[in-house]
Amino acid sequence: RGFNHYVDHTLLKPNATQDQFEKLLDEAIEYEFEAVCVSPYMAIPVRNILTTTGYPHIKVCTVVGFPLGNIPLELKAAEAKYFVSHGIDEIDFVLNYGELKNQKFDYVIKELQTMGDICKNGGAVSKCIVETCYLNETEKDLIFHYIKDYAPHIDFIKTSTGFGTAGAQLEDVARWNELRGKAPRPLIKAAGGIKDLDTARDMIAAGADRLGLSAGVKIMEELNTLQSTDTESVA
Repeated sequence: RGFNHYVDHTLLKPNATQDQFEKLLDEAIEYEFEAVCVSPYMAIPVRNILTTTGYPHIKVCTVVGFPLGNIPLELKAAEAKYFVSHGIDEIDFVLNYGELKNQKFDYVIKELQTMGDICKNGGAVSKCIVETCYLNETEKDLIFHYIKDYAPHIDFIKTSTGFGTAGAQLEDVARWNELRGKAPRPLIKAAGGIKDLDTARDMIAAGADRLGLSAGVKIMEELNTLQSTDTESVA
């Protein structure tokens, strides 16, 4: 598949303007990105714009329990239900990773299963953001195991919100890919701090199935320049 189909074209800045969202959609249409990932307030308007202008195939993703994850499960579930019922294609929800660190494993599994079931029943893709920058190696392995073995309706594990102390790390993506082995899921979304083509390619090579990018256009331009240069050198 083309690089553009790895990309969730993302605008989650709290100070983003209407003009920036319109630009995001224009770019998503131009480059045929897999999805746009936008703030909850803009998700339904963005879905409506893409559908009515003839681009219903571009998926719309929004975030839930974002960016901290530490809201009651009932509220997190209600957020997800609301967006799924309004035609949002993908839900990136933030795990209550504080409870993972507190070793409240029954709660963590319940949250994963609840959120996965809501998305599955509504026909939406679910991505669990675990915020790797705050987890130790044991916790990163453990949450992958819980998603893989106890929450079959969670489609993706996602590294980061982009609002923590660090974004996606290559070694975390590679480790999860190793733990996944030949299993079909969970898929892996790397997000946060991916600013250039080399880093994006490295993440894909390490096992990332999707990339959350605010620099998607810059990276596509890098790729197009590289391909153009290669063509000229062959000619």
